[in-house]
Amino acid sequence: MFRDKLLVTGILPERALLRLKREGVGVYNAKKIRKNALLFSVKKKDTEKVFAIYPKVCYNEEGENGYRVSRVGAERTGKLLDFFKKRWGIAVGIGVFFALTGFLGSFVLRVEITGTNIYEREILCALEKNGVKTFSRYDDKNIDMICSEILSLDGVGFCSVKKSGNCVKVEVRMNPFAEPKTQKGQLVASRSGTILSLAVLRGTPLKKVGDTVRAGEAVVGDYILVTKEGEERVGVVPIAKVKLACVYEEEINAQTEQEAFAKAYLALGLSDKGEITGKSFVQNGDSFHVKLCYTEIQTINF
Repeated sequence: MFRDKLLVTGILPERALLRLKREGVGVYNAKKIRKNALLFSVKKKDTEKVFAIYPKVCYNEEGENGYRVSRVGAERTGKLLDFFKKRWGIAVGIGVFFALTGFLGSFVLRVEITGTNIYEREILCALEKNGVKTFSRYDDKNIDMICSEILSLDGVGFCSVKKSGNCVKVEVRMNPFAEPKTQKGQLVASRSGTILSLAVLRGTPLKKVGDTVRAGEAVVGDYILVTKEGEERVGVVPIAKVKLACVYEEEINAQTEQEAFAKAYLALGLSDKGEITGKSFVQNGDSFHVKLCYTEIQTINF
């Protein structure tokens, strides 16, 4: 309920408040500011009643019964209401902002996996299969099913799925007594690009920093070279990580750069380890030529 703040002046102004109470007017936050002056508040619906009791406030300095009542402003939420009445554009803008925030806040823009990345692909598949994926509206009705699928993976002892802002956070912990799952085979590039960094703890590097690789090309071999009487390959489980600098270019039908970027980002399918490093848009009629520069990190048993 909004209130008006009033000022009553006169000899013993407390008596004026007593009369208002007898007439059924609720008085709030009364405060004596001078010997002959009191500040108090009443509900907005009672303001006219106060002026009816002390009617000559505008023409007689002392008013009826020796008291003068005047309105000095609105109290708390009333001030806010008056502010927005005078500045309705701000009020509309704030309303739109909160409406959009609530709407966009229900979407998933990022998935973050913590605890282990051994089952990253399986975890993302479990999320997507149950309706949780980037640029979709978040629905927690299948969270139990997602956790059940993740917990069924070998060695997983704990799983939780929570949403924070526009990020879905998946925490997965391995059973401390479980044998760690290893990936066999070579580290193969899933995208075409230039190698920015390469760390190999086990296995044989087939490329070096600065080399260009194509999608599907091996970067680290699953063997080591042993020289005895001759050179011999010995099979191992590789442990390696590679960071690639890649470029995505496409002609996309869109009305705005923002729409073109959104479509390109969806088509790109960047993982949570990837990062956009640059973007450009060239408009051609009803379409844009979009160029996205990005980095992608790939690991195997790392």
